[in-house]
Amino acid sequence: MFIPRTFGDRLLHLHYSSYGNYSFLKTCFTYDNNLTSLYEMGVGEFQQLFPRSAKKAATIYSHMQQVNVDYLKEEFFQQNISYFHVFDDQYPTLLKEIYDPPWILYVKGDLTILHPPQRLGVVGTRHPSEWIKKEMETILSPVINKPITIVSGMALGIDTLAHELSLYSKGKTIAVLAYGLNHLYPNSLKDLKHLLEQTQLVLTEYPPYVKPQKWNFPERNRIISGLAQATLIVEARERSGSLITSDCALQQNRDVFAIPGRISQAESAGTNRLIQQGAKIILTSEDILDEYV
Repeated sequence: MFIPRTFGDRLLHLHYSSYGNYSFLKTCFTYDNNLTSLYEMGVGEFQQLFPRSAKKAATIYSHMQQVNVDYLKEEFFQQNISYFHVFDDQYPTLLKEIYDPPWILYVKGDLTILHPPQRLGVVGTRHPSEWIKKEMETILSPVINKPITIVSGMALGIDTLAHELSLYSKGKTIAVLAYGLNHLYPNSLKDLKHLLEQTQLVLTEYPPYVKPQKWNFPERNRIISGLAQATLIVEARERSGSLITSDCALQQNRDVFAIPGRISQAESAGTNRLIQQGAKIILTSEDILDEYV
């Protein structure tokens, strides 16, 4: 099998060929941190590296033979897709510090938004209450104007409100997708995604062809919290993806903030519980800004 010339090309080639599978790349890197000897293996020897998923390994091996990394990079250029691997100087420092940083980030948009160091993750329910938009505007507008970059997941509800508020306030925002850049979920966010790609920054750990899959969304949450010093949970039920993000933030030794809500409202049960367990209660913008001084 042809061996890509540079370490970065080999990492990109393996990542793209494996659907961006984190554990696959970790096994490859543990076996050979130069990623060269993998290309000298036959399919049987390659499968032996992955005894629990030999069939999947054979599929990846076949993909490796089909993918030409030089053509791939040209295709990215034509589609205005940039990428950074975890050993690049341009890779976000905060994200590099977490236990399981993505091996590669595929990005579209204004790359300078990766560099300002102060970021706040904002996540919450897909079914926000009727009054939360005004509360978010009151609390987050001064934060955005600080400036602090807002990081969210471009889902319906709170995520969308966070991105839109950043745009309205002429701030900066990063959307972290749980699928490849060539896809979208749900389709109703088409205009928002296009606008963020043109004026802000959209990124993902998945190659562009990877479609939305439900198990990718929890994995994505560690990137939202990993990019930021703190994560704000706005509204969340007691069992929700937003609480997975707060758990990720705690595991990454990052701060967790929460806006309280009515005790009779299901969408506030998770945030109220977080506050009870020690998350910082957020009543004004100063409660957030105090942590960034």
